[in-house]
Amino acid sequence: MPEIAIALTGVCKVYRCYNDPVSQALDALGLARVLMPGKVRYTDFSALHDINLRVCRGERVGIVGRNGAGKTTLLKLITGNFLPTTGALRVDGTVQALMSVGLGFHPEFSGYENVRSALVYNGLSRKELDRAISDVVDFAELGEFLNRPMKTYSMGMQARLMFASATAVKPDILIVDEVLGAGDAYFAAKAAHRMERLTKSGCTLLLVSHSMQQVLQFCERAVWLENGSIVREGKAIGIVKAFEEFMQKLERVQVEAEARAREELAGGRVQEDDVSPRLPSVLENSWLRERLLEQVLAGARSDGEGEIDPGALLSAGGVSRWGGGEPGLRIDTVRLCDDGQESLYVVRSGEPLNIEVGVVAEEAGVYPCRFVILLFGEDGRWLTRHCSECYQLKLDKGERHQMRLRYSHTLLGNGTYYFSAAIYKSLDLKQVSEARFYDLLSRSFEFKVVAEYRDDQSIFQHPATWLRQ
Repeated sequence: MPEIAIALTGVCKVYRCYNDPVSQALDALGLARVLMPGKVRYTDFSALHDINLRVCRGERVGIVGRNGAGKTTLLKLITGNFLPTTGALRVDGTVQALMSVGLGFHPEFSGYENVRSALVYNGLSRKELDRAISDVVDFAELGEFLNRPMKTYSMGMQARLMFASATAVKPDILIVDEVLGAGDAYFAAKAAHRMERLTKSGCTLLLVSHSMQQVLQFCERAVWLENGSIVREGKAIGIVKAFEEFMQKLERVQVEAEARAREELAGGRVQEDDVSPRLPSVLENSWLRERLLEQVLAGARSDGEGEIDPGALLSAGGVSRWGGGEPGLRIDTVRLCDDGQESLYVVRSGEPLNIEVGVVAEEAGVYPCRFVILLFGEDGRWLTRHCSECYQLKLDKGERHQMRLRYSHTLLGNGTYYFSAAIYKSLDLKQVSEARFYDLLSRSFEFKVVAEYRDDQSIFQHPATWLRQ
């Protein structure tokens, strides 16, 4: 059995929200019952409900969810910032937490002073301390700014110093909450390399990020929080797909509501001052939010059965079909095959590969459309996009049409790859935000590529010729 690093059983966290600061102060001091019996008013806000979670030593787990879902509260419980209201919590190992840029660093102290004070708490010997400080200085690359007060640093500079200090000594458990988003691309790349090194050495990682690529890049498993509860956990790719689908549905409902309100305003049916109150917020409409969540989770549990006939291998979480598309066309088959029409699941680098996409007409008509395939690496990185020319498909109701994307030579390196398949009614690559799609299946299919040499870590086998001069 793997060793458990973090264990939460039936954990709940409830905050008291007071009507005024006097009531809060008296209650905190234990004087409310004496000085104001029955007069201290507050409401309970439950930030986390019945959380049951196990994280094994060396595991890499991403925490995803909307703002206010309870992600940061969960991490603060694990770091010991405060205790759960009910339930049991056990953390086994030293913890380094990067919860907020600048947290724990004194603004009046210099960068050097903050780094030294942060590292002293790790109980390092003088020699180890000097080595760790040197590592932080090399990683942060702040030069003379290290002699200046922290209050003069930008957010990016603080993020560099904080991340370098927290990872200079390998912790048993590393917790990162959105800190990587505070720096520039250069810092993000360096931080990613260091986190990869730490996780490969056996460090347990808990990562909260709104970047789904970061979750896929660093985490093998993910947990989805919604309104303080775990709604789903599992393989990172499956959770990312379901969460992205849920957020897309929420956004589309909000956009449609705003469009209706603008139409009413343009038609003179409402006054401009009445528009904002009439706009339903999906963040506040609990019934609508729960209904959309049920749709996404039901689709994930069914793995797309009954919706599509895949000849390709379904990725974790099954088919993730984004709703809100234009009526008329629907993808009903996706298949990987060789030139002899034999289905493929494993492709040898250098050999041909065909991706076949079949669509069916829901009603008779002439449909302008473009077919799109997006290819992703296992770490979530967007590798390439293939867009067809614009076609006019004249189809009867129930009539099928099939398109094929062909690689004459598969030049990808060893690894697992995911792809999305979509049909667009209109798509201008210079203004993608205005695109309209009929059907879109997000990261729903996967295949493996085997190169000639299995230890070759190349992402792409680029053709080239050596010329002797």
